[in-house]
Amino acid sequence: MVDTQSFRLTGESRIRKIPLYNVNGQNIVYWSDIQQVFREVQHVENGEVTVTMMKDSHGRIIEPFRIEHCPNVVLEVFLSTTVKHVHVDSPMPITNPGFEGTVLHKLDGLHDQGDVTQRIAQEVWELAKQMNDRLILIQSKTEAILTQNYEMLEYTIPRLFIVLPEESTSWDPKTMLRTKFRLHFICECGEHTKASGSNIPHHLHLANHEGYVVNKPTEFFKKYGPFLTLMLEMIKVGTSIAGHVVPALASLKVVDILDSAQSTIDTVTSKVIEGVDYSLKYLEESRTLIQKSDGINADGNSMMWQQDLATYFAGVEGLEGVDLRQPGSYLSANSSDNLLGNLYRMTTKDGHVKWVCRHHYRAGYQEAHTQKLRDVVKLAGGVFDEQLGSIKVTLRSSIAAAEFNEALNKAKAGVYDLDITFRWDLSRTDLEAFEKALKMSSSIPI
Repeated sequence: MVDTQSFRLTGESRIRKIPLYNVNGQNIVYWSDIQQVFREVQHVENGEVTVTMMKDSHGRIIEPFRIEHCPNVVLEVFLSTTVKHVHVDSPMPITNPGFEGTVLHKLDGLHDQGDVTQRIAQEVWELAKQMNDRLILIQSKTEAILTQNYEMLEYTIPRLFIVLPEESTSWDPKTMLRTKFRLHFICECGEHTKASGSNIPHHLHLANHEGYVVNKPTEFFKKYGPFLTLMLEMIKVGTSIAGHVVPALASLKVVDILDSAQSTIDTVTSKVIEGVDYSLKYLEESRTLIQKSDGINADGNSMMWQQDLATYFAGVEGLEGVDLRQPGSYLSANSSDNLLGNLYRMTTKDGHVKWVCRHHYRAGYQEAHTQKLRDVVKLAGGVFDEQLGSIKVTLRSSIAAAEFNEALNKAKAGVYDLDITFRWDLSRTDLEAFEKALKMSSSIPI
């Protein structure tokens, strides 16, 4: 007897059974088989939960497309052309301010007419499909950004950031050009910062820093507008990609003020929530103005709109390290700050560089061993700059060198720049011990 997964078209009672395949010990249903039965299938739900495509360990959708078997349940199938299943009483969450106003206007029209006409229902469905396509596009581009990996030399400042208005203000397109913005970096914590027994949440969050004033907003938004739109949408809606988890703003605890003793990891101020919405509106309005100047009708059909949005986001995932170092030329910052935003550079076990907050930096690098390295460097009169990952120290005996080598090896901290002066007659054994310590360190290039 063939094992199957049960499906039912939403609104109907007839149940269809589709054969399962066992791949690497896991029962799955190929998406092409579902499409063969439900030709216009858009998505599948298990109760109120959408059944998503299966992903690999890096968060990438596995091809050919497939979903996981859900035993003893009937999955509900939704078609992309099923207008009669548009529920106007509880519209889907909308993250784009421009779309939100349009949909609400259409829904108001439904109530004014009393009965849901086919024409207006079709228009609402078109808008819903347009928004769904938009979210899919944003998700794919965000995944491309988060799965990029950089080496140390091309990654000298944090690469993930958003902008927020400097002061809370109501949205007004007439005064948008007078708005002052600040750039805020994002902590890149995730699976790579988790330590056994750690209770610290490991999801991407804004760095605990006041941010940097954007001095040249027009040029800055022209260059980084698409990237900022993706990052702001990611922060607002949330996502889970390639070992990175971003909780939706709505799921965080909202507080009026963050005091110095309060972590920003699982809390957010109403100012940030309002600021994210404002920045998205600003970027959307800027894009609309550019479209009009180029003769593009922003109210055109959904296919034209989708092509335009795809063009807008084209190449975002291709930003190289040199591009990610350029934001500093648009910002106002003290020379002593070095545009690090209270973030620390660390290297994952795969040799990739991430910039994380102090909480996650210490969680990622065993704190006890890192403290020992701090003490050894300090005792020798040296300097350990944890943000930049550099150590400068003078060692005056083989005993001091042995202690330093041991601490460096156990800490496996993010040390990328090592400046050591030896002030005694080194033996071959001393040099071999030092070479071994460097090789055993996971982060120091040799």
